[in-house]
Amino acid sequence: MKVYFAHPCFTDKQIEFKKVFLKMISHAFEHIKITNEMVIIDPFDYTPNVENDIGTKLHMSGKIMEKCLQLLVECDIMIALIDGDDTGTAFEAGYANAINKPVILISETLCNSANAMLIGSAKAMIDNILDEDQMKKLILAIKSFHDGIRAENGS
Repeated sequence: MKVYFAHPCFTDKQIEFKKVFLKMISHAFEHIKITNEMVIIDPFDYTPNVENDIGTKLHMSGKIMEKCLQLLVECDIMIALIDGDDTGTAFEAGYANAINKPVILISETLCNSANAMLIGSAKAMIDNILDEDQMKKLILAIKSFHDGIRAENGS
């Protein structure tokens, strides 16, 4: 199962959050012994960060969008970090919803601060995501979608 991780990653704080989150989720996958079945797709691993260079951003924006949407289509589920009011994350979540990919909203604080349309697209919302109990809720939600997809495919 591929899990698309939509998130802003432009500031030192956002970069640090990503490191901590990815470490926690990887550890949680190992704990329930489905690590080999789960792959987190981080679009920043496939596209350059062009936000601080307007010329490059204008030149590459179409290719970046196409690559991110291709990655999203190839995934089974989406996790969207709503912190930072990132319009790219909102765009990806809307696209995921339009192509019937389950969207799970996560937040370092409260998901209910997100835009109503983001909340409306969500199949689940997990607050305080860096809390171990909340991370367990996220893993259970992902596992539920994983099991549902396997059942649909007859495996």
